Amino acid sequence: MRTFTTTLMAAALGAMLMAPLPLGAQETPAAQQSAELSGFWLTTSWPEMTIKPGETQSVSLSLRNEKLPPQRATIEVSGVPESWAWSLKGGGRDVTAAIVSPDSTERLTLELTPPEDASTDGEHAIEVRARTAAETVTLPLVVRLSETEDAASGLSLEPELPALRGTARSTFSFKIKVKNEGAEDGLFNLTASVPAGFQTRFKKGYGSEEITGLPIAAGATETVTMEVIPSRGVAAGRYEAGFEVSGEGLSGTTQLSLDVTGEPQVAIVGPQERLSGEAVAGRESSFTFTLVNTGTAPATDLELSATPPSGWTVAFEPQDVAQIAPNSTGEVNVKITPSEQAIAGDYMVSVRASNDTVSESVQFRVTVRTSTMWGAAGLGVIAVAALVLGGAVMRYGRR
Repeated sequence: MRTFTTTLMAAALGAMLMAPLPLGAQETPAAQQSAELSGFWLTTSWPEMTIKPGETQSVSLSLRNEKLPPQRATIEVSGVPESWAWSLKGGGRDVTAAIVSPDSTERLTLELTPPEDASTDGEHAIEVRARTAAETVTLPLVVRLSETEDAASGLSLEPELPALRGTARSTFSFKIKVKNEGAEDGLFNLTASVPAGFQTRFKKGYGSEEITGLPIAAGATETVTMEVIPSRGVAAGRYEAGFEVSGEGLSGTTQLSLDVTGEPQVAIVGPQERLSGEAVAGRESSFTFTLVNTGTAPATDLELSATPPSGWTVAFEPQDVAQIAPNSTGEVNVKITPSEQAIAGDYMVSVRASNDTVSESVQFRVTVRTSTMWGAAGLGVIAVAALVLGGAVMRYGRR
């Protein structure tokens, strides 16, 4: 009897465990939350807004495709008052449709501009629709007009140093803080206006990669580095450069100043535009060198110096050049005296012109010839020796 009762209880318990759960209890809330979302959405972060008459308000729209095949959506806008101007933009141009890849988001911008005399009474219901082959998703917007804005809107630009000084060889780096004071996140384009002979490039913060645009969240601030590079031939003077950030119906500009100082550039030209000459061992030879300033500022207080071979002397007239104006020349007489013991051949003499900012040098080749006096003396010695030898032969040859 006890065995039968135990078996009956076990069977009843097994039946309870195998019985299906009620329909409403098959999925818990946690299981529903863990289920992956899929579908197509049209959204915005701020569906209600206030616009000031006569000003343009940009509304950022997002088309999201979650785990669906590529979706082609036709975008329609309705409810905009007839007197208002509006446009739908994507990628900086007017659009009427968009294709959204799987697990991707495409961003559009709806620009609304009420006329300056628009009434500020009431509110306006505007509807944006995205039609695909399978469905239509709708986004309702509420727009109110007000003569005063609730918050500041636009882009503010604050350069760290609005004026820089350098030479034509310098890279002028301006750090500019850009704040998005609008109510929408946005991707903003960077442009510059500079005089002819200058180039520009943009970088984010203190980075090294060049950029042409920058995303800035609403209320956030980003730092942009604008580099201005003058060409080597730019004349000394003060130049103005403009920097503009624009996008999402907002824009901001600032003016920057570059003070390009002159820079001397000195070249040394040898006699008759050659860097070679001839000299006689032990004798002074003069060579006229020309100093040419091709820079944009005077070359002042130039000191002449040389590095000759051992035992040689080099002197300059003048030793110091007070000034050579831009695109002008100056002459220097270089006196070179080879050593008396120098044998015939080619030697190199280094000639330099330098000051605090300039250092230029050239190698001057000197071909040394031996003195004719020593040659004549040598011939005389040979002649005397020949006479002595001849006399000896004649005297002792008779014996």
